[in-house]
Amino acid sequence: MCFSASVSYSATAVLVTSGLYAVQQAKRLPVPYWMWAAIPVLFGIQQAFEGRVWQMLDAGNASAAVPYALGFHFFSHFLWLWWLPLSSYFVEPGKIRKRVIGACAILGAFIGTLVYSVMLFHPEWMTVAVREHSIAYSFSVPDRSSIHLPITPAALYAFITLVPLFFSSHRQIRIFGGLTALSSVLASAAYGYAYISVWCFFAAVLSLYLVHMIRHLVAEAKSIRG
Repeated sequence: MCFSASVSYSATAVLVTSGLYAVQQAKRLPVPYWMWAAIPVLFGIQQAFEGRVWQMLDAGNASAAVPYALGFHFFSHFLWLWWLPLSSYFVEPGKIRKRVIGACAILGAFIGTLVYSVMLFHPEWMTVAVREHSIAYSFSVPDRSSIHLPITPAALYAFITLVPLFFSSHRQIRIFGGLTALSSVLASAAYGYAYISVWCFFAAVLSLYLVHMIRHLVAEAKSIRG
């Protein structure tokens, strides 16, 4: 699969257009699904940042790509860590499930704020390059060997973002969680050298499923009202 600025911008156009439609539809629901409906829009904006990264790299100006890479990472390393859990939290009716999902949202917000703050204050630690027709992001923290975590960052990220999806009492959200987990495994196996970029692209495409989910919920609510 080949990625480029044109692919990113095309994804932006489709995702933002579809997402705005979903947001309008979500307003008709009694339960606050607007955060779910907005996910394709947000993924579209993220892809627009990566489109600019591609353009800077194609022009041979890797240093100029870093600010746009930080824009891309605002979503991948900050926003998604609490937006996905919070989206599940607002539509979850079960009290115990809601508490678990809420805890994931709080943890995600804390870790996302911590990680992204470091990125913002130290953009010189980030490098961006094209590898195998994909963008490889690297963030090298000095003295990283002195940092010991009981869980790998990738596993922690998966826990925070996927548990609220799989733990949801809503079937459609669990399906989206399964699709997201599958895309993560495939991206890691086939594009491990550029995992962040490729997985975010896969997840962005999969977010179109949420447009279908909102349409289904609206139709269901309309049939109940009779």
